[in-house]
Amino acid sequence: MIISNQGKSLHLRQTEAKDAPILLKAYDDESFIRLYRSNNVTPKPEQLVEGLKKRTELHPTQLGYLEFMIEHKEHGAIGVAAFGDYAPYHKRAEFLIGLFQEKNHSVGYGTEATLLMLDLAFNVYNLNKIYTYVYEYNESSEDQTVKFGFKKEGYLESHHYSTREKGFVDLYINGLTLANFRKHEKLRRFSKRLIGRDITQAPRQINVNEDVSPVENEEQMKKRFLEGIRSMATQG
Repeated sequence: MIISNQGKSLHLRQTEAKDAPILLKAYDDESFIRLYRSNNVTPKPEQLVEGLKKRTELHPTQLGYLEFMIEHKEHGAIGVAAFGDYAPYHKRAEFLIGLFQEKNHSVGYGTEATLLMLDLAFNVYNLNKIYTYVYEYNESSEDQTVKFGFKKEGYLESHHYSTREKGFVDLYINGLTLANFRKHEKLRRFSKRLIGRDITQAPRQINVNEDVSPVENEEQMKKRFLEGIRSMATQG
């Protein structure tokens, strides 16, 4: 399973045990965690390391959760993104994203990272829909979510008790379907500029059985898949 993606300035990869210090620092940052996962309880370092190790040992479909570190080519780790509550029968998952430092919120990194995640969701993992929950007090995130083609599907009043806010908060719920993703003009323009390819176009079907040995391993299949993606990019 492909668990990474590359843009012009950012790289996504699955979080692993070595990322524990970065994640622990983020979990202890109130300005970050209240927007990303408000009731998150910071685990002990050894618990987090063990949990990250187990994630890399199990297939994401077994966990129903896949978390990525967002890395800048020059600045290193700048945030995290994830697909959670994966439902294989319904082909849907919840989408989460958070940048560690507020100064990075307005320079396009969130846009590029989101495009890379949408690319994975619809072109690699073959999902039919992704959805987001946004806290009522995070209006800028809600505005950005709608900008990416998500439709407002509901407003859940007093739906979530926040230990940090010490009270109930409302949630926006937004969804993006495969059909709407494929025809979204703004996503097409943004992805060509920030990633270098049009992610809204369906990937060209790659016949992995053609000229492939029956014993072809996963790495060889991944290489063939990526070669197909690169071929699409040069044609776009």
